[in-house]
Amino acid sequence: NALREQPMRAYPDRAALFFSYDEPLSHLIYAASDMFLVPSMFEPCGLTQMIAMRYGSIAVVRKTGGLADTVFDLDHDEERAHDAGLHPNGFSFEGTDTAGMDYALNRALGMFYSDRESWNELAAAVMQQDWSWDNPALDYLELYYKALKGCVVEA
Repeated sequence: NALREQPMRAYPDRAALFFSYDEPLSHLIYAASDMFLVPSMFEPCGLTQMIAMRYGSIAVVRKTGGLADTVFDLDHDEERAHDAGLHPNGFSFEGTDTAGMDYALNRALGMFYSDRESWNELAAAVMQQDWSWDNPALDYLELYYKALKGCVVEA
């Protein structure tokens, strides 16, 4: 198909396009990437950026749904990250135009090329973030027990 062949012809040693699901290959891609672009229009949960961050890849995302809940922009989201008990951990952009995405990518690439020490520190930090259900599960249990205490059951 033409869509598949075009990048492979233009960049034979650097590009490939696969239309299939391949879990092991996806993890190799995450692990090999320095940054991961997720320009989703809608993203109800956003596992992609969390997996990428676990591998030390810095997320560059459109600020929507689960992406906005997990990626806090280094330049614009310090307070929001703090409120979530986190630190800024990536780059984000608003809107669906190329200018917004370019703005986020240029900031990420600028840091990557001009401040590699900070980039490497950020990569190490995002690998340590805990996106498991351990803490939310404890919060739900606490809420459940509070609800039980407030509930009077008559026989």
